[in-house]
Amino acid sequence: MSWNTSSYPPPQRQRASQVLTISILVAFFVLIGLSWLWFATQNGLLLASTPTPTATPLAATRTPTPDVRATSVAEDMLTQIAFAATSLARLTAQVAPPAGPEATAPGAPGATQQIVQLPLVSAGDSSTAAPGQPASPLAPDSPLLPDAALTATAVFFPNINQPNPLSPTATPTPFAAPPQPPTLPPTVPPDVFPPTDTPTPFVPPPTPPPTAAFIQVGELLAVSRSNVNTTVYVGPSTFYTPTTNLLPPSAQIRLRGRTPSGDWLFACCLSDNQVFWVRPAYVTISGNPTPVAFPPDANIGSPQWDPNNPKWLPIVQIDPVLTPRPQATAVPPGDFPLPRYDRANTGRVPLLPQSQLQNGWGGGGLASQPFRSPVAVSGANVLAISQDNQLYSMNRDSSSQRWRYDLGGSGDLMPTINNGLIYAPFGGNRLRVVQDAGNIANPVADLQLPANATSAATFFNDVVFIAIGEGDGARLMAMKRDNYADQRFFEEPQARILQPAIGQETIYVAGGRLWAVDANFWQGIEVIWQSPVVNDVTTPPVYAFPGVLRTAELYVADASTNVYALDANTGAEVWRHTVGAQVNTLAVNDANLFVAANGLLRSLSRQTGQVVWTAQLSGALSGGPFVTTDRVLVVTQSGAVIVYDAASGNIVAVSSLPGALNAAPALSQEWLFAPSANAILGYRGAP
Repeated sequence: MSWNTSSYPPPQRQRASQVLTISILVAFFVLIGLSWLWFATQNGLLLASTPTPTATPLAATRTPTPDVRATSVAEDMLTQIAFAATSLARLTAQVAPPAGPEATAPGAPGATQQIVQLPLVSAGDSSTAAPGQPASPLAPDSPLLPDAALTATAVFFPNINQPNPLSPTATPTPFAAPPQPPTLPPTVPPDVFPPTDTPTPFVPPPTPPPTAAFIQVGELLAVSRSNVNTTVYVGPSTFYTPTTNLLPPSAQIRLRGRTPSGDWLFACCLSDNQVFWVRPAYVTISGNPTPVAFPPDANIGSPQWDPNNPKWLPIVQIDPVLTPRPQATAVPPGDFPLPRYDRANTGRVPLLPQSQLQNGWGGGGLASQPFRSPVAVSGANVLAISQDNQLYSMNRDSSSQRWRYDLGGSGDLMPTINNGLIYAPFGGNRLRVVQDAGNIANPVADLQLPANATSAATFFNDVVFIAIGEGDGARLMAMKRDNYADQRFFEEPQARILQPAIGQETIYVAGGRLWAVDANFWQGIEVIWQSPVVNDVTTPPVYAFPGVLRTAELYVADASTNVYALDANTGAEVWRHTVGAQVNTLAVNDANLFVAANGLLRSLSRQTGQVVWTAQLSGALSGGPFVTTDRVLVVTQSGAVIVYDAASGNIVAVSSLPGALNAAPALSQEWLFAPSANAILGYRGAP
C-alpha cells in the first residue's frame, strides 16, 4: 500500500523574514532595560542607605533573676570551666622537661608558647556572703558587676618543638589520668519545672503472727522392745532388705533422724556398728533432756512440748543406692474417686461452692429406677449404681448419658476409681472392674469375693483393698491389680470393718477395735500397733499428715461417743473429746477436726482437742462434712446444703435440693452431684 501526496501543495518558505523581525524586537527591549538601569544608578534608586544602629541604654546595675534553677545552671557551668583549667594546669605541670643539651628552653628559637584564655568571672569579696553560705556570683542579693570589671586570665602552656625527633630524650614520668568532670543533668528552661513525684505515704506492713521457733535435736535416746527381737531394715520400708542382725530386746540405741511422716526412724547402732531403720512403735523414747530451743515457759508435760517427741529429729534421706519409696498418686483435679475423697479419708477437697447452688443439669441424669450408691466423679464421668442393676456414666458438664453397663445386680457401695479403672461392688459379694472408653465401658474383670463387701475398694500402689464379711468372718482382703487371684487377708477384726484409711505404707483398719497394719501384705501380715483405748469404732478413721502435735496423727470415734487423736505411728493417745452423741463422720483441715454427730456439727482444735464452735443440724447427714482451709459443707438427707465458715462456724450459704437423697453426694470443684430418686442432680455454685 502507498500514499499519494500529489494532491497536497508544498508549504511556503518565509523563515528568514520571521527571524529578522524577532531579532529587532529583542534588541529594542534590551536597550530600554539598560537605559533604565543607568538612570536608577545615577539617582540612587538601586541601593538603599545602610541603617545606623541605635545604642540601647544599659541600666546602672543588673538585677539578677530570682530563678533558682537558672542560678544553679550558671554555677555548674562556671564550675566546669574552673575544673577544666585546673586539670590542664595539673597535666602540664606533671610533664617533665626533656633533659640534656638537646632540650630547647622556653623562649629559645624553635620554642613557641600557646596561650589559652579562660574567663574568670569575679563576684566580689566572698567575705560579704552570709555566714554558712558560699559566695555565689549569681546570688540573688548580690548585684552583677559591670562588663568593665570582668577580667580574663591567661593561662600559658608551653609547646616544646623538638628540632630533631630522633634525639634521645628523657622518659616522661607517668601520671594518673585526671578525674573526669561530673556529668550535668540536662538543662531545663527556667520557666519549665519537671513534674515532681508525690511521695507515697509509708504504711507499715502488718506484723505477722509469731511462729514457733524451728526446733531440732541431733539425736534422741531410746530402748528397743523388751520381749522380742526386732527386725530392722536398710531403708525405711519393709520393701527394703532387712539388716543382717536383729535388734535385740531392751537395747539402747540412738535415734538420729526420721522420714517426713515419722513412720520410720533412723538409728545407730547394731552390734557391728551398722545403722538401720526401725518403726517408732517398736522403741521407747525416754530420758531425753529438754532441748535448748524450747521457750522458757514451755510445759514439758504437755503433748506440744514433749522432749521425747521424735518430730524434733531431722529428716534423713534414704541411701541413694536404694529404690525410692512408693508414693501415692495425687487425686486428679475435679475427680472424686473415693468415699471420703482420698485414701486417708480426710474429706478435704480442693474447692467448695461458696454461694447458693443453681441447677446446672436441668432434668438431671435419669435411670429407670432409683440410684442406690454414692456418686463418684472421674474426668468426664459422673458415676453411680442404680436399682436397675446398671452402672451409669453421665457427662459431667451436660448431664447426658455417656454409657451404662449392666452389672447383673445392684449395690449400695460407691464405685471407686484408680488409674482409669472403675471398681463397682454389687450383688453382695461381686466386684466388677471396667474401663471407661468414651461412649462405652469395657469389661476388665468380674470377681467373686469370699464374702459380702462392707466397704468400697481402696488402693495402695498396685494393691486393691476391700473389707468383706460380718462378725467373726470380717476380714480385710488385698488383691494384686495385675493378678486379682493373688490375694491376702487380715483376719483379726472379727467385726464389720468400716472404710479403711491409708497413710504412707500403713493401712488403718477400724471395726470392733482399731489396728495399724503394714500395707505390704505379701511380706507377711504385720500388725504395727493395736489401740488399747478405742473400741467399737463408729467412723472411718482419718489419717492426717503433717500432724500438729506428732509427725502424723489419726482421728477416730467409738461407741463411747469419744473422739480420739492418736499418734498415727505408735497408736499413743494424744487427746480425747467426749461429744455426747454418736459420731458418724470426721473431716480434717490444717487447724481443726470437724465432727458430724447426731444433730450437730462440731469443730475441735487439733492442737488441744477443745471445742472451737458447734452448730445444730436439723436432720441426719447424707454427705459431709467436706472441708477446705476456710469452708465446711454438709448435706442433709432432706436435701439441705449448708456451707459454714471453718473458723467461726457462721453460715455462709444455704441451698435446697429438690428432693431427698438416696446416698452420699460427690463434690467436683464448684459442682455438687447427688443421687435423688432415679436422677443424679447436678447443682453448681461459685467456687
